[in-house]
Amino acid sequence: MTECFRTEELLFMMKKIGLNLTAQMELNLKNKNMTGVQAYFLVYILRHHPDGTYLTEVCREIGVSKATVSALIKKLREKGYLYFLADPEDVRKKKVLPTEKLMAEGKEFIQKAERMESEICSVLDQKEQVQLWNLERKLIRQFAGMECSENSEENRQEVYQP
Repeated sequence: MTECFRTEELLFMMKKIGLNLTAQMELNLKNKNMTGVQAYFLVYILRHHPDGTYLTEVCREIGVSKATVSALIKKLREKGYLYFLADPEDVRKKKVLPTEKLMAEGKEFIQKAERMESEICSVLDQKEQVQLWNLERKLIRQFAGMECSENSEENRQEVYQP
């Protein structure tokens, strides 16, 4: 049997997976009064930058705009999970660090994320997981290429405007 689907349905399905992931994080951390995106961002910080990182580095790594990450960090600062440390050599450059509160609760965040991730991916065997990983990377490269070509086009238009 050959399954036929439209590109729109494929893209919608990817979006739906992302929405379900954040909804699951919200359910798992409902007593923390935060969104799934906020919870998963804290898990990311704990896993990849427990000693802190810079805003621009996080934006580059996760592929989200500086404005979006700034808004996210602002909310998490208000909740007492993150703080900024100014760079003594460049006051514009601020390091984002986990607070003692996040470090104390971090094990719970990571355990719940790992349990959720394991359950979600349990329907895929190792080969399918590798296949999915490769397909996702391919799509991300396509997005990056589209963004670069769009930026190039905007720059050309600015240069050639009378």
